[in-house]
Amino acid sequence: MIIRRNKSKIISDYFWIFALKSQPSKVRFTLIAILTLLSNLLFAQLSAGVDDTINPGVPVTLTATYGMLGTSVTLADDDLKGPFPINFSFTFYGKAYTEFYIASNGWIGFTYNYAWGGTRDAINIPSSNDFSPKNCILGPMQDFNAVPAGSPYIFYGTIGKAPNRKLVVMWCEMPMSFCELTKATFQIVLNERDNTIEAHLFSKPECMAADDNKATLGLQNENGVIGGIAIPGYNASSWTATQKAWRFTPVNSDEYSVDSIPFNPAPITPGEKISFRWFAGSELLSEQQSLVVAPQQNTTYRAECTLCNGAEFFDTVSVYVIQAIPSAFTPNGDGLNDVFHIIGLPRENIIRYNLQIFNRWGQVVFSTNDIMQGWDGMNGTEYCPADVYSWVIYYEESNKTKVTNKGQITLLR
Repeated sequence: MIIRRNKSKIISDYFWIFALKSQPSKVRFTLIAILTLLSNLLFAQLSAGVDDTINPGVPVTLTATYGMLGTSVTLADDDLKGPFPINFSFTFYGKAYTEFYIASNGWIGFTYNYAWGGTRDAINIPSSNDFSPKNCILGPMQDFNAVPAGSPYIFYGTIGKAPNRKLVVMWCEMPMSFCELTKATFQIVLNERDNTIEAHLFSKPECMAADDNKATLGLQNENGVIGGIAIPGYNASSWTATQKAWRFTPVNSDEYSVDSIPFNPAPITPGEKISFRWFAGSELLSEQQSLVVAPQQNTTYRAECTLCNGAEFFDTVSVYVIQAIPSAFTPNGDGLNDVFHIIGLPRENIIRYNLQIFNRWGQVVFSTNDIMQGWDGMNGTEYCPADVYSWVIYYEESNKTKVTNKGQITLLR
């Protein structure tokens, strides 16, 4: 399963062309602003960081980030644990909750009953059976096995800011009972603003060995008699799904409506179950989350991540290189060209930088690790004489020192 999303490439060219050409100029401007905002809000899952501007050879640290790191939950087979904090008040079937419980078999609830955790076969909603989970969200409920190597498989986190926070609960590469090499990945999302519920299925594959592949995706109220709702065709039946999503919307305190929505999982990082790659063109540069580069010319880098061994996201970042480095400066205190500077912005990305200035006899007269600190023509407390000096930019990584650029600067007095 591959999801290719770049924050600058979400809205199709055809839609942009139609929207812009068919509207007056003021409307075109508004559409551009709205579409850009929606693109950034909805699809900027992976971020490669902000663009940098440097002089040639300045080492830049690029770091890819994907959402917030989720809190892991370790469960046994047919287990139920909690309570865990929602971090906002969420109303479910007319009652407000601030805590929830997680079951290894693919559901969350707002009431604890240990017997429910042991129920492994998909229930047919509505179900008032004593062993059927109630006051819960099944997303989907099936017989999963949280014990095989690779645990934890379940993560949760509250993302966003009030009043638009989301509780995200994610089952990542969850082994299916009796088919442990077959794994499911899905999310249940609770939305603070409107108390809606989303279910996002990365992949729910087939496992006929476990209850003939039966699974349930839906909601149960406190008594399991009225108001329960399941996705049509997904109610204790055999089914598979890839990249599908639904939203449950409260109609009143007893009823919900359900609609199919675009697959757009909420960005939380499931522990170690995420991998990163960096490219320059087609060249693979690194498989780490962070990468240090020191380009000599404008270069665009592409970051990719694979989430839960399935969904892929990407973003790009550009490092713009200003070729002109001063060849002379006049540190005479007149406020003009008094300091020799190397450019590297934003400052926080320049963390392995070292600049040294040498006189004609090879002696170091100035050294700094701070890209914002320039040379003012001083050697400690002494004025350096007018002369030609050599400068070198060093970059340190893995205990190896590299020269990334060098040149000469003439000090004039």
